[in-house]
Amino acid sequence: MVLPREPAQHRPMANIESFPPDEASKAAAQGVPGTRVTPGVVSALDGPTLAGPEAAGALTLLHTTFVSNEGAQRAYRNFASMKADFRARPGFLRWLTFNDGPHGYALGLWRSPDDVTAFVAGAAHQSMVREQRERPFEHSQFAGVWAAHAVGRRMLYCEQCGAASATPATSCSRCAAPLHDPFSPR
Repeated sequence: MVLPREPAQHRPMANIESFPPDEASKAAAQGVPGTRVTPGVVSALDGPTLAGPEAAGALTLLHTTFVSNEGAQRAYRNFASMKADFRARPGFLRWLTFNDGPHGYALGLWRSPDDVTAFVAGAAHQSMVREQRERPFEHSQFAGVWAAHAVGRRMLYCEQCGAASATPATSCSRCAAPLHDPFSPR
């Protein structure tokens, strides 16, 4: 027997809240090599190769909200299962997740829009989309892709003389002091 739905004005409004990952979701996320979790609500995933932000030719922005802890935890675990797919893609550079109150955001850095398109068409992403459609875990969701039309130079600043050197650089362009680039292997 199907019960009639209450009129919209009588149904309680969903309260969007912030739901940090629980211990099981954290363990799933941190089980993938390259995962970094900062205390609080910021986490990051490194791509398969070390590259600075100047290598990004495309950005993805994802926005989500949740109205239940169960839905939020399913979303975190679904994303954790996709992380291995991200890291297998040579065009994937970095993924950052963070919250602004009840609003969850993710920022993805990719070498090109074609790399994003290949990920979206892939089995891991399509599986998550299918689950969201069949058994929603998000209250709201937005995703967009932006192609870089101008990419600046990343600079390293010498602690000895203060001069700026454009990357890639291993030594200061003025005084030759060694420089550490956080995106170059040591």
